[in-house]
Amino acid sequence: MRRVLPVCLFFLAAADAMAGVGSWHVPHPWRADAAVEGRRIDYGDERFLHLFSYEHAVDAPGPVGQGVRGTGGSVDSDTLYYDFRFLRDFAFDNGATAGVLDVQRSEDFDGAFDRQIFGLRHDLNDDWGLSLRGDVLAEKSGSDVYLGVYRYLPGDGWLQAQWVLADAYLNEKTIDDAEFTDQPVTTFIQWHQPRDNGHTTISLNLSPKSTLVDRDQGVTVNSEQVRLGVQHWFGSPEQQWRISANGERTRRLHTLAEIPARQGFARDFAEATLSSHFNTVEGRPWLGIRYLWLHERGWFGRAVNDNGRVMRKEPMGFAGMHLDIGERSTLAPTVYISRARVEQEAVGDWSARDEDAWIGKLSLPWHLTVDAATGAVVTVSPSFRLHRFAFGGGNVQFHWPL
Repeated sequence: MRRVLPVCLFFLAAADAMAGVGSWHVPHPWRADAAVEGRRIDYGDERFLHLFSYEHAVDAPGPVGQGVRGTGGSVDSDTLYYDFRFLRDFAFDNGATAGVLDVQRSEDFDGAFDRQIFGLRHDLNDDWGLSLRGDVLAEKSGSDVYLGVYRYLPGDGWLQAQWVLADAYLNEKTIDDAEFTDQPVTTFIQWHQPRDNGHTTISLNLSPKSTLVDRDQGVTVNSEQVRLGVQHWFGSPEQQWRISANGERTRRLHTLAEIPARQGFARDFAEATLSSHFNTVEGRPWLGIRYLWLHERGWFGRAVNDNGRVMRKEPMGFAGMHLDIGERSTLAPTVYISRARVEQEAVGDWSARDEDAWIGKLSLPWHLTVDAATGAVVTVSPSFRLHRFAFGGGNVQFHWPL
């Protein structure tokens, strides 16, 4: 078992990670476009309801599994959300070394990002191992270097640490008029422990102060960020409880060429989800509650070139069940009811908002097993808004364990 896990643990992706803000359980290094440009999208009142309904609905490939995972859907008339991951390791004959490949496309609060991570890992013994990987780009200055160490724990658990040198060669190889005066380094620490009918995973991404001087954009930006993800699944074969909690703290300070005074930005985010799954009851129903809190204020970056404030509080309840409609087909109707409370002062072209409204959605995921041997599933999910008579967007998912 330990020969299977070394690579997989580097790319842990929690099955219930919140869609739309990136995975909380993989290294999430500093990005120049996030620090300089900032958030580009004006969130409407329904965005987070849609994103939550587009979460990965199939557990396999799960946290320690290899394969392909993808989910995509419309969040408004102009925007498509798309989260994709391909993970595979290629073991050498010696059994202690393997090549690794991890291709990702996801989003966080500052927008979409892509990663193509290649590298090697090597087990020093039964308990310790090292890794060297890179997110390699054609423009060398944008490549990230990942240095990792891991230790196996009893019961197929592990503790790992990754150090990511973001844009490691920018000062030496950039073709732009930019430089780091404080190199961005992200530290990723993770503890994972499987148990009967569940697991516990705690993941921390810590990006301390970095400073980028971008003369092309006319800005110097100091930035720091902390992201924490916790997932705890437990229970019995009859009933499983799932708890997840995620949080982010981001601080930036921009010095602009055209404005003498410095422009600060702060983002604080927290969300928690609790659900119960009844595995032996007819229809295998589940129900849960969720709460989301987001507070952003200050200068939002070059993408909007303006100051503003956003406060969002969104409690939600949801419930669903499985209806077998064939040997390989399952319908999983799910209802989501949310109270969207949004206070937003205008930022550039964004709309000013002061909303407190109930919103709802009915999703009808149809799961089709396309390869019984591996458990590969394709999911097609039309949905309908409940707070007004309208189509609620479509979602397509693809899960193929390897």
